Amino acid sequence: WYKSNRKLFRDEKAALTAGAPLLGMVTASPGFRLNSVHTLKKESVVVHGTYGISIPDSAQQIEYGISILMPNKYPKQLPDMFCNDPKLPVGDIDRHIMDDGSACLGVYADIMTRWSLKPGIGSFLENFVAPFLVWQAYYDTHQKPPSWGERSHFAEGVIEYYAELLGLNKHRSVVEFVRLLARKNRPKGHEICPCGSGDRLRNCHRDLLYNTRKKVSWKYVGKDLQTVFRDDQSKY
Repeated sequence: WYKSNRKLFRDEKAALTAGAPLLGMVTASPGFRLNSVHTLKKESVVVHGTYGISIPDSAQQIEYGISILMPNKYPKQLPDMFCNDPKLPVGDIDRHIMDDGSACLGVYADIMTRWSLKPGIGSFLENFVAPFLVWQAYYDTHQKPPSWGERSHFAEGVIEYYAELLGLNKHRSVVEFVRLLARKNRPKGHEICPCGSGDRLRNCHRDLLYNTRKKVSWKYVGKDLQTVFRDDQSKY
């Protein structure tokens, strides 16, 4: 993207300088270190440096070292954030930091739906990176996770997101609804409703299903469904 759309590259660099002056955007060669455990395998655009955040309801400001890997199909695809700071322990799943230092920013469909409304490096920092780091700052201060901004890990977190989206609480029913949301074509009214009532969809949760499909792309849901089945096929 940075070779085919130089204007976008310049605009994103300018937006980064304006909003986060301690971060820089560079074209990095293979071998560039995103953090202590992860290096680039091919040339890519990388944002790296220090990002400062203000703690809500406090005069405190805290800084973290981060790297952001811009994907080849940017801005269609979401960037990846990597932790590059001793205060952000690599591989600490309780802090939503993976073994390669990448940050788990949430459920794919939720992230991509919000990202598609306003793609751009400034939006990524404001809507995804900053909340993640505020959560981390609370953890650093109190040595425990805050009561907000967290879902369970992996498949359970995905199920929690869709339960909230659908307003359902039956675990098995949520998974069956997700199956229908992941279809490219809209389910037919004569199909049996996945809620377990035994009624046809048209006489049960059709409106809920159809309205939810308007909120989230079936392609995004499909990615989340893969996560659910990959993590524990025996349950579903």
